[in-house]
Amino acid sequence: MIRTNLEASPALKRKLADLPVQPGCYLYRDEGGNLLYVGKAKVLRNRVKSYFQQKRLDAKTRRLVARIWDLEFIVCETELEALILENNLIKEHLPPFNILLRDDKSYPYVKLTWKEAFPKVYVTRKIRKDGSLYFGPFFPASTAYRTAELVYRFFQIRDCDIDIDGKRGRACLKYQLHRCTAPCIAAVTQEAYREQAKEARLFLEGKRDELKARLEAAMWKAAEAAAFEQAAQHRDALQQVDAWFTRQKAATPDLEDTDIYGSAVLDGRACVHRLMLREGRMVGRHEYLLDEVEILDGEVLSQAIQRVYSSEPPPARILTEVEPVDCDLLCEWLSGLRGTKVRVHVPRKGEKVDLLAMAQENARLALERKFEPARLNEAVLEGLQAFLGLAHLPRRLECFDISHGQGREVVASCVVFTDGVPDKARYRRFKMTNEQNDDFANMHEAVTRRYRRMKDEGQAFPDLVLIDGGLGQLHAAEAALKALELENLELASLAKKEELVFRLGAAEPLRIPKSSPVLQLLQRIRDEAHRFAITYHRALRAKRTLQTELTQIPGIGPTTAKKLLQAFGSATKVREAEEAALVEAVGRAAAAKVAAWRNGPPPA
Repeated sequence: MIRTNLEASPALKRKLADLPVQPGCYLYRDEGGNLLYVGKAKVLRNRVKSYFQQKRLDAKTRRLVARIWDLEFIVCETELEALILENNLIKEHLPPFNILLRDDKSYPYVKLTWKEAFPKVYVTRKIRKDGSLYFGPFFPASTAYRTAELVYRFFQIRDCDIDIDGKRGRACLKYQLHRCTAPCIAAVTQEAYREQAKEARLFLEGKRDELKARLEAAMWKAAEAAAFEQAAQHRDALQQVDAWFTRQKAATPDLEDTDIYGSAVLDGRACVHRLMLREGRMVGRHEYLLDEVEILDGEVLSQAIQRVYSSEPPPARILTEVEPVDCDLLCEWLSGLRGTKVRVHVPRKGEKVDLLAMAQENARLALERKFEPARLNEAVLEGLQAFLGLAHLPRRLECFDISHGQGREVVASCVVFTDGVPDKARYRRFKMTNEQNDDFANMHEAVTRRYRRMKDEGQAFPDLVLIDGGLGQLHAAEAALKALELENLELASLAKKEELVFRLGAAEPLRIPKSSPVLQLLQRIRDEAHRFAITYHRALRAKRTLQTELTQIPGIGPTTAKKLLQAFGSATKVREAEEAALVEAVGRAAAAKVAAWRNGPPPA
């Protein structure tokens, strides 16, 4: 039986008994009045009651039904009107049980700030609703930067952030390099610059034929006006545009604008991969991630398509691997958005099947890239739990290391790994209060300072504390935790010499096979703690060296001392440097002062 709130909520039971038979939208709310889900129906009574009468529902729908406490509905004239209303409500409220596409923002986009009087182009990884045009995402990322560079070269669009008022004193170097027409000094009118931006947009949209026609017309117009340099620029742009589009491998003789949707499902997560063909050429791709999806059927696909085109115009044709539910209604809605007919169908043979297979393969690879590492890390953490006999899965590990140079600049590091991945925002470093060449005392201080603060602030403690060292460092950490009354924290140490793992109360150290991913994870965490500690130690040592040796040279200030360190790396290397190298680094006068200093007695 599916658990429901019908008995606990008389209002819900009463509303279910009094549902209309017209089309409309229904809204489910929880006990606190929060919106859970928005749906549309051709017949509200039949659709809503099906949630409470079906015996076999997927896991996500079962959780939804268990939380429904109240119901609202809005009657519409037609099912199409209900579909439009459903999309508007979902966009406004983002209910948690509706299909919410998480667009993959890990790849860069080329942004054209179209609403500005003098638009600029640059590469970004963030998409905002600011009226700008975004093209991409690009994979690999270098393609985005190469595309932006072509826009600067072909169309001389700016990439700076300065306010354009035409009153700037002089233009930057990009004007001289023909990478910008310098609207900042009014070297180009707003109308002429806008034409450049239109051509750049056509290029980014992949509309080769329209762009070529514009460039060719501009070339002949410039030639007739005897503006031969400008005509040559248009000619070169024409040639480069042809070369650039020729390099685009994904092309088809079918010139109808098309979007292809392929999908893959892995462990309750789905990826919908969208390939975008414009004028027969592939101009972009998107990945959308969906949570809690057991199978990507026609209903889920229909909702995904609705979410995509609720914020952008659809193409003339959409190819899918399964037919969306209410396909005719969906096409009617999409056609209304586009202004011309939109067709959705499942290809059965020919080149379109190959394109669909490409989208499906990309979706599968995207899921593996994003979630397979997490699955592998889970298995490694389970292995670590078994090896060390831990009570809980060690999802969060913290590792300590000490670094110093003969008792000077003594520091400690604490690195954090969450689910087997570095959590750098939680890293901490400590400068010891007493400089001493005593790793045990320093480890005791670092552990004490870390967990005393966490205890005072009520923070969650890690599942495992790892110490870089042997039994001595382990017992020092144990004493620190006991003093803080945190004996229950799981504790272990990894000795570097033989890669032995020490545990409190164990008669013998644990020797994990070198080929084991568990040992490799511990080594990776230990090495990261060492890197973080020694980086801090070196920074402090360089600061001391700069302050106590080079800045004590008569006539040498911090700026010159910094130049010396950048050129030679250390005060010792400065002493050993050739006079010509010193002159090249800091000039003849300062080099003479350094020479006088290094010919004197060495520092004590």
